[in-house]
Amino acid sequence: MKIKLFSILAEEIGSTINVDLKSEFYPSDVKKAIEDAHPKYKEVLDQSLVAIDEEYADDKQFKLADVTEIAIIPPVSGG
Repeated sequence: MKIKLFSILAEEIGSTINVDLKSEFYPSDVKKAIEDAHPKYKEVLDQSLVAIDEEYADDKQFKLADVTEIAIIPPVSGG
């Protein structure tokens, strides 16, 4: 599944990354798959939110067949 990345993750890794997900998955599985490929971003991923079909996802299980889009939203700092 193609995952959209934003902020520092998009700057460092790219705007999208492909990850393999099981047919049923949790949002934490998405972050873990990215962390496995890019362990240096563990801290950022730990603080990031997962959005599934443009809504922030809670810890419920999702069916891959029902999902159109997944995005990782890192924390944003501003001033």
